[in-house]
Amino acid sequence: MLEYTGSGPATAQSPLSSLVQTAAILRIGTGLLLMTRYGLNAVQNAYHFFFQEKPWAWVPAFHEAGMPYAHLLAPVVALLIVAVALSWIIGFLTRLFAFIFLPVVITTLVVLHNTDSPRVEAAWLYLIITVTLLLFGSGTVSVDQLFRLGQSGPKKRR
Repeated sequence: MLEYTGSGPATAQSPLSSLVQTAAILRIGTGLLLMTRYGLNAVQNAYHFFFQEKPWAWVPAFHEAGMPYAHLLAPVVALLIVAVALSWIIGFLTRLFAFIFLPVVITTLVVLHNTDSPRVEAAWLYLIITVTLLLFGSGTVSVDQLFRLGQSGPKKRR
């Protein structure tokens, strides 16, 4: 397939350079951290909370923060964290999941800021990364790029 037209020769693009030149490293790294640090544990605790009726620390924390229906909201947030992390890892609908995750991160930041928690810095970093992925998308190494999701119309050939 002809990838370059013009008078000069085309430069060879390696897959590794494409990976480094995009937001893929940021997206995959953040997705893996979000999944391992928060997602898997939260979903496991939500399962035990719902089906084995074991207490879960998130429910009283959500209730103390003044959130309605904390017993339903906590498991939904846990599932949302896992869905966002999985989406970011594989690069599928990255902007959509970043948009969905934005209110969760902002709410977390507000709640943690009021409690003077040491995790405020992590919440700020997740907010910055979420906004970055919302603006720039998943990059060239992703399922979005494979199916050309989120691109504006077909590209014109010259």
